[in-house]
Amino acid sequence: MLKLTGALLLILACGLLGNNVARAYAQRPRLLRSLQSALQHLETEINYGATPLPDALAAVAAAADPQIAPFFHRVRGFLLEPGGKGLEEAWTRGLEELVFFTVLNARDLEPLATLGGVLGGSDRQDQVKHLQLTREQLKGMEQQAREISGKNERMWRYLGFLFGAMLILTFY
Repeated sequence: MLKLTGALLLILACGLLGNNVARAYAQRPRLLRSLQSALQHLETEINYGATPLPDALAAVAAAADPQIAPFFHRVRGFLLEPGGKGLEEAWTRGLEELVFFTVLNARDLEPLATLGGVLGGSDRQDQVKHLQLTREQLKGMEQQAREISGKNERMWRYLGFLFGAMLILTFY
């Protein structure tokens, strides 16, 4: 009876591990889509609202996906710190935290990294063009992430349980 309970727990643990990996594959395209929406909102704030950047970042954070919103809050916080960081440095620090706390990787955020050097340093129309370009690049990455997710998500769900079963067969 104890062996059976241990075997079931091992299969369950491996299955949950596989499901966590699969969830990360499923979450990545959704987060890239959320970033596109947030950048669209930022573009609207800059172009039509002529909102100062810290206020625009606060408005975007209030409306953004809960996993993306802290990025905009942190960038705003870094900008408003005493001894004020420049936007590029604040943006870079925010991106580093975004990579750390989400399933996004550094490659996913390369378009955003270049955007940090442009925002706040040029006229409104130039910033809008850079925001649109970044959204298009993120859209391409979202498509790639969806394809990868379609291939790998199901595989990892099954692989977790199968690996647990293989361990049971090996040790039993």
